[in-house]
Amino acid sequence: MSTPEDGPVLVADAGSSSLRLTVFGGDGRVLAEHRSDAPPDRGAPDALRRLLDEAPAPAAVGHRIVHGGPELRDHTPVDDDVRARLDKVADLAPLHVPPALTVLDAARELLPDVPHVACFDTVFHAGLPAAAREYAVPEEWREGYGLRRYGFHGLSYAWALDRAAELLGRPASRLHLVIAHLGGGCSACAVRDGRSVDTTMGFTPLEGLVMSHRSGSVDPGALTWLQTRHGLTAGAVEDALNHESGLLALSGTSDDTRDLVRDRAAGD
Repeated sequence: MSTPEDGPVLVADAGSSSLRLTVFGGDGRVLAEHRSDAPPDRGAPDALRRLLDEAPAPAAVGHRIVHGGPELRDHTPVDDDVRARLDKVADLAPLHVPPALTVLDAARELLPDVPHVACFDTVFHAGLPAAAREYAVPEEWREGYGLRRYGFHGLSYAWALDRAAELLGRPASRLHLVIAHLGGGCSACAVRDGRSVDTTMGFTPLEGLVMSHRSGSVDPGALTWLQTRHGLTAGAVEDALNHESGLLALSGTSDDTRDLVRDRAAGD
């Protein structure tokens, strides 16, 4: 593999509701980019191919991956072993990881001779204290199934923490902050001495605050009641909580806050 040195770096950010592909120069300038405010789909590899046709050849590629699971607890170069491990955690973040892996696979095929690095949102929360990390559920669930709070939006929080430290003129390691990430997905994070000590998202990116079309936290008893009393399958519940809930469900019209603010201003 070649080394990046100061050459261009391609950053791939395939989220639940957008796709950002950006080539940065060694000085941090944007050299080329592709932006889409639609969920990544099968056309994402074509978008990547077009960008690479227009941009300087990247010396390295960084991939935002939402969930690293229990094994991948640090940002790591991608080889075949790491790629196989990522398949195992895809169902923990079904809106995020599968499209990110589609882009990852396309990039590795188009750029086989440069290093690819997976950067995980969960890394920022890897040191959560037990009081924040552990759910009050049977030990078999926690130890046998790996049920725990992972936390997400970590790359966003890491940037916000560094930027706050810069603006305040204080080292990040001395800051106590509450940071909010508000987008298609939403969460909040408590930071003490520069480290995540609690966060609203949990085992998956479904827990916590109300989001665009994700429910956020719902009484688990209500979900088992829907299944036992009304016959909803686990798949139907999961699909509704991920795709048909949140602001979309509450408004009945849109999952986009821009639409909702505009409609309210118009008297709706």
